[in-house]
Amino acid sequence: MPRVNRLLFAAAVAALAMIPVSASAAPTPSPSLNTVLAQPPSGFTELTTSPFHGSFTAHDYAQSSGSDKADQVEKTLNEFGFVDGFGKTWLHQTDRHALIEAVIAFKGAKGAKDWMTAAQADDKKSSSYTHADSVDGIATYYGGHFSYSSDGTVGDLFSFVKGNDLFIVGFVSTKDDVLTLAQNQAKSQYNSAPNETIPSSQWPENQNKSGPFQVGYIIGGLIPVVVILGIAVAVFGVVRNRRRASMAPAMAGAAGTGGAPGVQMSGDGKYWWDGQAWRDATTEAPPSAQRSADGALWWDGQTWRPVPGATTPPAS
Repeated sequence: MPRVNRLLFAAAVAALAMIPVSASAAPTPSPSLNTVLAQPPSGFTELTTSPFHGSFTAHDYAQSSGSDKADQVEKTLNEFGFVDGFGKTWLHQTDRHALIEAVIAFKGAKGAKDWMTAAQADDKKSSSYTHADSVDGIATYYGGHFSYSSDGTVGDLFSFVKGNDLFIVGFVSTKDDVLTLAQNQAKSQYNSAPNETIPSSQWPENQNKSGPFQVGYIIGGLIPVVVILGIAVAVFGVVRNRRRASMAPAMAGAAGTGGAPGVQMSGDGKYWWDGQAWRDATTEAPPSAQRSADGALWWDGQTWRPVPGATTPPAS
């Protein structure tokens, strides 16, 4: 082979070696995950502006709580065999209930069960965890009752594995009145879910391929499944804050620039949602948020916050 041809051939081989194998090797769930979530009970309206709506990646899930260990969480999800995720959020305005559902497809059942086991252990460490919930008719699951003292909401969540898929069903309410709803919806989701979205013949555990983690392995700072329920709490709070708009301080009426009502904040109030990602409220303010007359404060739906980097000092 002439020298020039050898160089071109070597360059082509080197370029091919840089193409990620995992992108083409990753299995595709069938049926598609956007078709497997159970329909909500009557009276619920889909909230398409929720940060948890549509397809999500391991990166999206890991970043959803703003954890400083999100990179480790993303790595763990991928090691467990994360393939794809899909979620939806619904609201019942009259009953003041929020429903959130999600499905995460793993390459095999072992990865799904390992993640659920680790998430269950971490959920129980959450300050909002109150006690376990039970449900009949579902084989591999766990349930939890959560109380959010910051805004007086409570939630009931069930997570279960069917085939290679992990399903999550959670309700949030201003009253302790959604356990039966959560139990019925979880059973409905379990019964309607496919037996698998990736053929069991392709699961790593059925091909004598051992994974790098054991069932009991829990990475430090693991983002639990209940982070999804926390998103529902944040969404529910935004809707409730919109109803309280007329009760905002008199300062709101005197503001010089009107922004979009109901800035969406995280459950802990540290982040705001820009439509694609969570942003740190201490370093930047939402561009659409209502400002005070002097431009030094912005309204988050419940309180006035200083605008980071504002040159005008906040009025007392």
